[in-house]
Amino acid sequence: MNSTLPIKVLLAAAMAAGVMLSTTALSASPYATEWVKGHNSRTRLIVGGAPGADGRLQRYAALEIVMPSGWKTYWRQPGSAGGIPPEVSWQSSTNLKNATIHYPAPIRMVDPSGESIGYKKSVVFPLHLEPVDPQKPLVLDLKVFFGVCREICIPAQSAFKVTIDPALFRQTPPQLAKALRSVPATGKDVDTAAPSLAALKQSTVATDKRALMFDVHFPSGTKGADIFAETGSHEAMAMSKVVGRPVPGMIRYQVVVADPELWKSLGKTGIVLTMVSDNGAREVRIPMP
Repeated sequence: MNSTLPIKVLLAAAMAAGVMLSTTALSASPYATEWVKGHNSRTRLIVGGAPGADGRLQRYAALEIVMPSGWKTYWRQPGSAGGIPPEVSWQSSTNLKNATIHYPAPIRMVDPSGESIGYKKSVVFPLHLEPVDPQKPLVLDLKVFFGVCREICIPAQSAFKVTIDPALFRQTPPQLAKALRSVPATGKDVDTAAPSLAALKQSTVATDKRALMFDVHFPSGTKGADIFAETGSHEAMAMSKVVGRPVPGMIRYQVVVADPELWKSLGKTGIVLTMVSDNGAREVRIPMP
């Protein structure tokens, strides 16, 4: 796919290929549902808790997606080649005030259709749950829409309705712990293994386009270094490209902003920059320079 438009056209034509999955009990283990099968994917929910930065218990239901070799799914921004980012609906749940999806650090995926951002083989999306009354059971009625893609994208749908006893949040399943570690640290977190932004400045490309230049420091020995830029409201921006290495351990990236209106809007929204590597990942919000 060369853009999101063909994906949308395919989506309308291929809704019949999406599979509605459901489960009503945490029966595979004390903290996970049974696996349910869809088109070239299987999904389940993993329930547990973990201490937050303030030491208080945070409650999660994590969506695990597993795909065959060669298949992929997407980050919140699918990239220039287009794709289907995950969408989660939880409004029919009981005793749930709010739910927020967290995205593990993605990778850049390059194929004949172009560049996309997402995950290969498997991914676990932690869903942070805020119950109305933490002492009472939570009935999670979750609907998930996502894409699984090889040469083309096929939409998939999952539906889970589970009753979660508060006691289940007092344990941290290993899959949940690993997924939480893979979510990029925020700018306030101290993580010396994660990359960090050293400098941001404006630049030009030819005479009619502007660009942003990001100098990013990666700890020695880092592999899998990359960055993904969004507007401060999480709208898509162009894919980055490496344009230099000013000093050892630092990579300079360029992100072209071809749309003058987008350039103007960045002055209001700022930029969300996700920096990833095999050693760690970090997400920061920064004002337009």
